[in-house]
Amino acid sequence: MVLHSTTPDVYGPGTFTDTEFIPVPKDCRRVLAWLASVTPGFTKDSKALENVHFHGSDMPALPGPLKPQVLSAVLFAMAGIVAREICTLKSIDTGKVFVNTDQAALYPASASIFEIDGKMGFELAQDGSLWKLGTDLDKGAMTKNAMHYRSWSIYPTRDKDIWFQVMGNLDPPGFLRAFVMDSEAPVKSNDEAYELQKVVFSKYSARELEMKCIEHGFVGQTCLSPQAWRNTLMGKTLAGHPLINYRPMPELMGSTPIQFPCTPSDKRALAGIKVVEFSRVIAAPALGAVLPSFGAEVIKLNSPNLADPNALQLTLTAGKYTGQADLNNAEDRKRVHKLVEEADVVVQGFRHGALERKGFGLIDTVAMANKRGKGIVYLDLSCYGPDGTYAERPGYQQIADAASGAAYICGKAYGFEEGVSVLPALPIADMCTGCAGAVAIMLALRDRAKTGGSYTCHAALTSTDTIQVGPEMGLYPPEIVKKIQDTYQFAPMTPDLHVEDLLFVVLEAWAESDLMKHKEFYARFPESPFSLNHTILAPIVHFEDGAADPYWNHSPVPYLHHPMVDWTQCDKEYGVARA
Repeated sequence: MVLHSTTPDVYGPGTFTDTEFIPVPKDCRRVLAWLASVTPGFTKDSKALENVHFHGSDMPALPGPLKPQVLSAVLFAMAGIVAREICTLKSIDTGKVFVNTDQAALYPASASIFEIDGKMGFELAQDGSLWKLGTDLDKGAMTKNAMHYRSWSIYPTRDKDIWFQVMGNLDPPGFLRAFVMDSEAPVKSNDEAYELQKVVFSKYSARELEMKCIEHGFVGQTCLSPQAWRNTLMGKTLAGHPLINYRPMPELMGSTPIQFPCTPSDKRALAGIKVVEFSRVIAAPALGAVLPSFGAEVIKLNSPNLADPNALQLTLTAGKYTGQADLNNAEDRKRVHKLVEEADVVVQGFRHGALERKGFGLIDTVAMANKRGKGIVYLDLSCYGPDGTYAERPGYQQIADAASGAAYICGKAYGFEEGVSVLPALPIADMCTGCAGAVAIMLALRDRAKTGGSYTCHAALTSTDTIQVGPEMGLYPPEIVKKIQDTYQFAPMTPDLHVEDLLFVVLEAWAESDLMKHKEFYARFPESPFSLNHTILAPIVHFEDGAADPYWNHSPVPYLHHPMVDWTQCDKEYGVARA
């Protein structure tokens, strides 16, 4: 493969900027060829890659120099290629794979792209009606209190030119108490709250902030340049893993090949595959939303004791069965054990070790699979990766953005002084990690059908970000960043802004353009538990034949919508028929 031509250090140490602009569909073809070549287990057949057709506008639609639109389109193309391979195993010919790169531009924002009765998500948030929809699992975590809100910002530290991403996580009051701040301080605006907190955080060095977060069990991360991250031991450890990361488990007892279920009325690749999803917030639920679009039956389990942002149930539960499980309760553990015993896939998005302590870790789950004589696929999703010094640290998209250099690059691109960092405008790492994890699971299921066995998969937010800032992907040069800005007129993006603020900035600008006006980009449900008219972003992949096209069997549903859940109920309610 011809090396991608870049100019070093345009956006700071360790950055690689394209020497010439490559139109988005053409760039997708280039990146697909590269990512396919470095992904273990993925096809190296050039004809399979040539069967993918990217189509859309030449110019990117997202602000800044990163290429999330390209990455999203490529990851869905990879999902389409593996789905096509699975369909071939089932004697189904899908034909070519089609990916619309303009629709792929919307994907990183898709957790917030929805309409209820004709009102867009950001409009519902602004008038307050959004928070009244669905099941309330927020538990105050996302309360619109200015002090809470600005506990998710990037702040200067005592160190010259070094900024730090703090996160009140899902417990802003506790986080602020750790720094002797009043979460109910009588501030009049988000700006005033930011300035108050800046006074406190800037008294600490970055190392002191990091240690204080660790001591109190909170997340936080120094905003590093890409080169600084690559120089860390953790950066070097993570670089040893592919983005799409799966492998068989030969050290455990294997099993015979397990053919894909025969579902005559449903030609989608994963029809009849059973998935248990332990997750909350965005990345793992996003992964879980890709799988049912390809036909899988997904049971998402929420703990009634843990907070989960309410707005995400409007999109990321599409096609899922949402149940309740308190793994501290013996009866609930017994019920979940039965679900896992019958599952083909387990997805878990909690910190390493959390489910092991409840009896649902990788080794426990594979032991269940060995007992039944049918292999299983187990995916761990984390912030920093499957091993290394940071592996057990919790983290979210913002933490990965800070660690990898993605936030540092955005600060540079927007003209700030050295070290000032700004979050990428959308939860790119969350959404793209979800898609990468789905591809890994599909590869593992394909291999299970061919050779048997159980498989372990990993997906890491920081891995997704380091791919984005690497030399093979490249960054858009400043003149293209300016051209994107001139086209969409995005409002200013600054270090204080919460990911929700940035989402609104992008969605409001897109709403004024033609980008969001393509009817074919959306899945429309005449009714859902939330509304009589519910619209979300549709699946990105399409096949030439059309019969195996991804879709969701039903609309998004609220958290805990099915308190007592089993596979028989799931099959009955959603009409799964097996031959």
